Amino acid sequence: MFIKAALKKYHGLFGEGIEYYFLNQQNDIAYLKVDFVDKEVLQTSVSSYISGEDLVGVPLTMEILQVTNSVTSLETNEDDKLWINKEIEE
Repeated sequence: MFIKAALKKYHGLFGEGIEYYFLNQQNDIAYLKVDFVDKEVLQTSVSSYISGEDLVGVPLTMEILQVTNSVTSLETNEDDKLWINKEIEE
């Protein structure tokens, strides 16, 4: 939810047009899929949003652990094999 708000606030209509998908989310780790050309916009939007004053009373931190142009090169745990194999097949 905060990703959509961040894209809208910091990039307006252009930000709203960026398509991203949650491939998987468990606990505090989420795997997102976004066009490689849009990754910088996503990163700067979210970084600006969480470091600004928009999240009063709701602390949030984010770290981008991996950036890759192929889902097959993602480093995942054994628990992630089911969804990652499904994504590779698509």
